[in-house]
Amino acid sequence: MLNLGMTEILCFAIIALLVLGPEKLPEAARFTAKWYGKFKRFVSNIQNEIDRELRLSEFREEMQKEIHRISELEARMQKQLDKLQLERINKATEQSVPISKAATKKIYIPCPQPVLIPFKTHSVQSSSQIDRVKNETSPTLVQLKVAV
Repeated sequence: MLNLGMTEILCFAIIALLVLGPEKLPEAARFTAKWYGKFKRFVSNIQNEIDRELRLSEFREEMQKEIHRISELEARMQKQLDKLQLERINKATEQSVPISKAATKKIYIPCPQPVLIPFKTHSVQSSSQIDRVKNETSPTLVQLKVAV
């Protein structure tokens, strides 16, 4: 830490012996060693804290990157699911029976496989209202009550 060689330490010892004398030199050496040890432990603890905080911040950055990556994957999967559900709905609407104005009917759009999609119920009187309801509620399935 201080990068002292043997000759520098010997020079300090001779000067301390001349200044303090032989009676007080051992007491001064113990005092100096005690405070040097405390200072060295303090510096070591500070370095460990800094290293720990750096590792923790790097870990946090990695976690944020992973969370961001996972959320991007989730968004892509949700888009694909929405696209598949829309394709199923479009395919099902192409296969459904046309709406007749002759009687009140409940029309359900068939799906080849069960799909969990919320239903909305609308009461309509004309085919223009049916088209408007279909456009407003797309891509969810719609239960229509046609009144004549």
